[in-house]
Amino acid sequence: MIFRHLHNKEALLVPLFYSCPFQKLTGIPCPGCNMMTSFYYLIKGQIQTSLYYHAMCIPTILCFILCIVLYKKKKNIIKLLYLWCFLMIVYYIYRMIFIFPEAPMIYDRNCLLKFIFNWI
Repeated sequence: MIFRHLHNKEALLVPLFYSCPFQKLTGIPCPGCNMMTSFYYLIKGQIQTSLYYHAMCIPTILCFILCIVLYKKKKNIIKLLYLWCFLMIVYYIYRMIFIFPEAPMIYDRNCLLKFIFNWI
């Protein structure tokens, strides 16, 4: 493999030139932080590792599949997406407090909003 010298999760980020736009703007990690890493481990069959990096990866995939299946039932899709959003927010808060109180869930002091507020 081309990225043999890199760790598994880094191999996903290098080709994408990854930088989280939400974190660059606000300074805080987005609710989807580590979702790609979680998806990578899920594909490899390492479910426990996948759940460690982002427990909402599997529900997100299921939600996406259900939205495709229910594409004509807009009311059901809206309810499903509201539920998914609620669960993402609850899990995000839980993750920020209990799972990743340190890195990667840290405030980026070079964010755009801090720059704007310091300039004003």
